[in-house]
Amino acid sequence: MKVAIIGGGISGLASALAFERYGITPVVFEKNGHIGDPVLFTSAILHIFNHFKSDPFKHLKKKYNLKLSPSSSIKRIAMYGPTEQVTIEGNLGYITNRMREGTSINNQLSSKLSLSVEFDSLVDIDDLKEEFDHILVATGNSVIPKKLDLWEDIFNTHFRSATVIGHFDTQSVSMWLNKDYAKNCSAYLIPISSKEANLNLVIDNITAREIDYYWEKFLSSEKLDYKIIETRDSSFNCGFLSRHQKDNIYLIGNAGGFVGSLVGLGQIKSIESGILAADSIVKGIDYDKLINPFVQDMKKFYELRMLLNTFTNQDLDRLINLLKKPTLKKLIYNNPLFKVKYGASIAKIYNFLNKVKNP
Repeated sequence: MKVAIIGGGISGLASALAFERYGITPVVFEKNGHIGDPVLFTSAILHIFNHFKSDPFKHLKKKYNLKLSPSSSIKRIAMYGPTEQVTIEGNLGYITNRMREGTSINNQLSSKLSLSVEFDSLVDIDDLKEEFDHILVATGNSVIPKKLDLWEDIFNTHFRSATVIGHFDTQSVSMWLNKDYAKNCSAYLIPISSKEANLNLVIDNITAREIDYYWEKFLSSEKLDYKIIETRDSSFNCGFLSRHQKDNIYLIGNAGGFVGSLVGLGQIKSIESGILAADSIVKGIDYDKLINPFVQDMKKFYELRMLLNTFTNQDLDRLINLLKKPTLKKLIYNNPLFKVKYGASIAKIYNFLNKVKNP
């Protein structure tokens, strides 16, 4: 069996590891010359967005015998609205390292592989479909699924990430919600170390030329004066796929739409989608059936996203004031059984009524 994996990110590497455990050596094509992000970059995994009840890293170990480690735990989240703020404390999630160097999730996966990744290899499915029995697309974007006519855009954003210097609590994350500079999205800060952090602004419905304006408005509105080492801009889109397998081609990770439209968190689902694609091929199981629970979660997050899109700045302040209530804080953030997706049914009804009222 000849298997090609396009992309050496976390979903591609997880899939490659799964194939190796089955005694199959896939060929991994990576367009960059290295594993991991070329700049300092961290991201967050929040328990309330998980699709399972247990700790995400315990889940990976128990279900797939895959041991990975986060950089640190998240014990505090500071949320800032236009005029209100709240700090939530508890066992809230994890910060993960996605960088080129160090013990990033990418490098942890890579270190478990016996195969050598084909670096500096920019390939397309047309280059591979005759040579390989199965092709897994782990490119991290929607280019190939759109080419296959499988992708439907649901949420498009522009993204600026800055590496900043300051004094940071490595177990604390900050988040800003304000329609004036983030529209229907948000800004957030995730520590890299006690002296460096990623400061990010995500905005929907703007052009690439407008991001400078919103970035400056964000910094001035929140009175942030961190020393900025570097910035980078990118665009990102979330989408639904009509199916995740077409002929001998499988869509995994971000290319499979496994990123929540609510806050863009999807690391664990991306890793699992790569493993399940390998299971599907080796065991002859329908891939779309295997990942259907993930797809249903994505749809639930989308209903919540549509609800939040209707919020005004006053509504965001009301939400933050609601989160200040001790009983609610305990229920949501210190209850391992509570998941954001459980509110999707209410959001779906609200969205339907709002659509009827405002067709």
